[in-house]
Amino acid sequence: MNFFKLILVLAVLALAAFGLMAAFGFIVAIAKVLIFLGVIALAGFGAYKLLSKPDRTETPALDPAEAELLRTQQLIEEMRHKQLMK
Repeated sequence: MNFFKLILVLAVLALAAFGLMAAFGFIVAIAKVLIFLGVIALAGFGAYKLLSKPDRTETPALDPAEAELLRTQQLIEEMRHKQLMK
């Protein structure tokens, strides 16, 4: 009877080890598929960003220093134009 119980315990341990290896293999397979899909999604997103045109229909707002520089440049151009017209 003890020998039979020993064989059953060994069989249970072997089947449990087999089940754990199967579960680990399943998890690894799922992880591989998810990583593969993630790489494909990243490549697609990168290609979309590279090939799509920017949606800028309005000019970005200038900060006060840039606006002052632009006004100054326009004033200098007007002064040069007036000097050339004389």
